[in-house]
Amino acid sequence: MMGKGNYWPVKNRVYWCPRSNVPLMGKYCGNRDPAPQLKLTDPGDARPGFQHDRETIRKAYRNEFGSLKGIDKLLGHGVILLNKVPYMDEMKEVVSQGTVVARVYYEPFEGKWRLRLSRPGILRIMDTGIFGLFKVEGGLKVLRHRRKLKAVRENYMEGEQVVLVDGHGEPVGIGYYANGEISVHNVFYTYYPSRFAEDEDSTWDDAVRENEEYLAELEERAIRFIRAMYENRGGPVIVSFSSGKDSLVALHLTLKAGLEPVILFNNTGIELPETVEHVYKIADMWGLKVIESSAGDAFWRSVERVGPPGKDYRWCCKITKLAPLAQTVSKHFPNGGLNIVGQRAYESLDRARSGRVWRNKWLPGLLNISPIQYWGQLAIYLYIFKYNLPLNPLYFKGFDRLGCFMCPAATVAEYQQVKETHPELWSKWTSVLYKWAKRIGLDGKDADLWVEKGVWRWLTPASQKKRLEKRLGIYMPDWREYYTKWLKPFSIIEDREEGVVIRFDGYIDPEFFEDQYSVVGPFTRGNGYRYSLKNTCISVAIDGNRVHIYGLKGRAGREFAYDVVKLYYRWKNCGECKLCETSCPTGAIKIIDGRPIVDTVACIHCKLCIDNCPVSDVTVEKVVIPVNEDEVTAWRRKWKRSRESVIKRYYKLKKEVEGSEVEEEGEEEGFFLGG
Repeated sequence: MMGKGNYWPVKNRVYWCPRSNVPLMGKYCGNRDPAPQLKLTDPGDARPGFQHDRETIRKAYRNEFGSLKGIDKLLGHGVILLNKVPYMDEMKEVVSQGTVVARVYYEPFEGKWRLRLSRPGILRIMDTGIFGLFKVEGGLKVLRHRRKLKAVRENYMEGEQVVLVDGHGEPVGIGYYANGEISVHNVFYTYYPSRFAEDEDSTWDDAVRENEEYLAELEERAIRFIRAMYENRGGPVIVSFSSGKDSLVALHLTLKAGLEPVILFNNTGIELPETVEHVYKIADMWGLKVIESSAGDAFWRSVERVGPPGKDYRWCCKITKLAPLAQTVSKHFPNGGLNIVGQRAYESLDRARSGRVWRNKWLPGLLNISPIQYWGQLAIYLYIFKYNLPLNPLYFKGFDRLGCFMCPAATVAEYQQVKETHPELWSKWTSVLYKWAKRIGLDGKDADLWVEKGVWRWLTPASQKKRLEKRLGIYMPDWREYYTKWLKPFSIIEDREEGVVIRFDGYIDPEFFEDQYSVVGPFTRGNGYRYSLKNTCISVAIDGNRVHIYGLKGRAGREFAYDVVKLYYRWKNCGECKLCETSCPTGAIKIIDGRPIVDTVACIHCKLCIDNCPVSDVTVEKVVIPVNEDEVTAWRRKWKRSRESVIKRYYKLKKEVEGSEVEEEGEEEGFFLGG
């Protein structure tokens, strides 16, 4: 269940035609008979179930009950829908004949698919005897207050799913047997019919036919929207095409609007091969030009240096998506363009709160529009079926989402799918994970569980990560110890009487500061590796494994030290994404031989290059600074320099560079201290 404030601002409604036994997007069947609405978990973004899904459900059913007896009655003869619901891993509601009959879910600890029956599902197969029954004297009245029931019965197996019935034999809940007790899991407080439709054969062609009028209206509105935005904005017209179902529909709608777009494909370097092949197949089929924004092997180079990405450590998006896209757009669309995107409101809360038109701060020249923002998955698939559009073959192999094959936001069930279909790719990834497991002090069983059960997906000691560790029995070091092993050499900030010292637990090459010092201020070089900040008493000296900062104390000194630390780690661990080059307003920074090199004359010290760098803005903020502040969420500190303040100061300094009046010393100093 979602927490307070995480409710879905938009919800998708799906209905069911009793006559044709198919799902509907509108309230009426083709003959105008009213159709009941499905009771789905929000946001109700249900999709068609394919053959692979049916096989997964059958597998889960057998795992649960030891037999397939009754499975055909449960699923019926018509089409089925699957609706994703919140769970620790992968879970979907299974809809057959207009009602949710079960939930199919992946149990990550056991490494297998399981199934949990609903009340309608129980009623459908109750006469099969496939599951055990437990009579609850008092029925619902008792279950409202008790979650454990004594159950002395020899033929219950440990972990067995048991149907709870009242004195009349009516199902009132679901429980699981263990150690002589049944733990009550679901209680059926509300009555739902076992079916809205008879068990008639139905196909997706039938569903397209029943939804034809509603689908035509959606299509017409989307095309009208695309044309209106084009008439208002003009070209060039771009379609961001990921090879997924949503961008496929967005592309087809654009063509139906009479436009000839360019396909923009962001190849992150960690896409599955079918995805890349499908992009060019679609382009060839419709005679369209593809502009590929490629990250190359940037991910693999970076992961060796800064560690696996996490749900709370997302350096990967900047390196594999934002940086190459920014460079590609700057090169091919210097004057901007109209970018048509297959984004939908039901994919995430962030997208649900977004409108149909927006600009991305990383790609400000492009005006992004989504003609399918309020389309559910059912509408997307019915449109694809209607026009017989070629789907990425991965959808028929059990993949719900496409993109980076080892995305930390994915589930263990999805990783298992990759492991089964692309074993060589998955082996390449796990070899990286085992290296990092060893680096942070895990070996043997602990390392295996950290890798195989997806514990690596969190950097911070998040609550879900803690639950996983406890359930799995993994010994994990304290987060401070964990973090200090993450980056080598690790840096500690120490306050001194004369200023601040950055102490590394290993030798550092002083060239890191020599190559970049103008980023943090208008320094001048003295004897050795000693630098003085113009018009101040502030200086920096590098000696062995220490960086001494004189003339600064307290919070201002620590923040300045953090900027110096960011310079070091990005210089040492540069992934060559060139986001710093793209964001530099004066072209002062270049990546040369894998190192950032700054032109001291052109640099105006705006710090955009370090605030946009994946290493400095993610790795240092999420790993180094928390240890130094002794607070795991230190990256949220209120006094941290904001991106908005950097942009404002950039424009102020740009005026100075162009010859306007120089600011007073105090104000200038305040900028470089970064508060």
